[in-house]
Amino acid sequence: MKLNKYTGWILPAAMALLFAGLYSCANIVPPSGGEKDITPPKLLSMSPKDSLRNQKVSKIVLHFDKFVELTDLQKNLDLSPQLDIQPSVVAIGKRVEIKIVDSLLKPNTTYRISLGNAITDNREKTPYGNFRYTFTTGDYFDSLQLQGNVADVYGGHPDTGAIVVLYPEPFNDSMLLTKKAMYVTRVDQNGHFKLSGLPDKSFHIFAIADADDNKMYGAEERIGFIAGSLQPKPESDSTSITLYSSKARTPLAAVKDTTVIAKPLTVGKIISTDKNAQVYIVQADSAHLERETFELNKPLGILLNTIVGKIDSSKIYLSYINTGGIETEGRRTISTDSSRILIHHRWEPETVYTLRLVKGWALDTAGKELPPAKVSFRTKRNEDYAMMNIHIPAAYRADSFVLSVYKDQDSIYQQTVRDSVVTLTLLDPGKYTIKIIADGNRNGMWDPGNFWKKLQPEMIFPHQTTVDLKPGWENDIDFVFDPAVLIAPQQQQSALKKKAAFER
Repeated sequence: MKLNKYTGWILPAAMALLFAGLYSCANIVPPSGGEKDITPPKLLSMSPKDSLRNQKVSKIVLHFDKFVELTDLQKNLDLSPQLDIQPSVVAIGKRVEIKIVDSLLKPNTTYRISLGNAITDNREKTPYGNFRYTFTTGDYFDSLQLQGNVADVYGGHPDTGAIVVLYPEPFNDSMLLTKKAMYVTRVDQNGHFKLSGLPDKSFHIFAIADADDNKMYGAEERIGFIAGSLQPKPESDSTSITLYSSKARTPLAAVKDTTVIAKPLTVGKIISTDKNAQVYIVQADSAHLERETFELNKPLGILLNTIVGKIDSSKIYLSYINTGGIETEGRRTISTDSSRILIHHRWEPETVYTLRLVKGWALDTAGKELPPAKVSFRTKRNEDYAMMNIHIPAAYRADSFVLSVYKDQDSIYQQTVRDSVVTLTLLDPGKYTIKIIADGNRNGMWDPGNFWKKLQPEMIFPHQTTVDLKPGWENDIDFVFDPAVLIAPQQQQSALKKKAAFER
């Protein structure tokens, strides 16, 4: 047979196309998976049914439409009243089993079990929220309640991390540390709580910041209490109580003026004349005299790497160039802390200062001299700082109240209220909080509560908004305390803040 002249290359080309097609068919692209299924598990059935009477329920089985698991069970599981042995809860495939030691159940008692958000699907962790189950061992359901709010006195906001517990009469103080409460509930995101299904008995109520999730009071945890016992109310009663939680803290020492002691810094001029010298740092920018860099509201620090045994203040000189161009000796005082020597002076703004440390000005504990030095620096402008006039209402103008002003967590002012207006100058720009302390014992500071001595914490009244100070501005602040800020829902607090900002 005679072959066409193209036969030699057509056949190999056809074979190549065939193999390429087969290869592309073998490489299957996986599907994208689609959107995540974020729908919560759906409860299909529950056995036995909810709200049974005259029953000691020992096992509850829940069936869901998808595979489930348990998350943060210890935190979410609540049984009221509590038993000495907690229920066991397990997730098996699409069902959850809850087992209760029925021999511990008391007669004529209403039990409520809650799993919070513990039940989630096993893929996207979407919770089946707030599962609750109720049964009674008697022929009726207890229907009384106690409700209210928990406020962190020191923080000046709702205490959203607390649990509220009830101990029945008879009660003694040691039970807080040794015995589980009868009823327990968690406060919500607004600091609100409600204990429902209570019997007609007298209870002692406590708010506890349950850091270890054991539903009992620990000596280092915040606690709020009401002296004496309370009687639960009908559901129709809107009576609300407030528990003020606090724990013992070392009270901040009163700051006598607006001078803030700076923390040790490593910036500044390092003084060392030889390799064996005792090195120290004068904490001022001496390399750029044309720049205003030194703070007007802080002392000049000399950061040490040794312990000073002796200081000769007559050999420490501070001078500056006054407005007439004449060098003038500055009046200064000297103090020390654990790592520094501090030179205090009422600094003039936009002024060049010179610190002279003459030979023999300081000795270490071994009698070795610290080397002499001469350091010059320029201070900042008044316009770099803010000023605040705080107008105090007449209700707080007494020696039983203390005004406290904070920048972040640092106390910059803490004094007994004596005047209608308190003026603070040379304030660093930033956000400030203002509080007034009800200083009942007139010791000039805040005292926390003490449950064992039945002492409530001294009340703290926070100004309703944070004050944002900007450089070069003089701010007039009318102090306003609104109790709703402590216990209001988050949206109400936000509205209060916006209203106060608008009226300023």
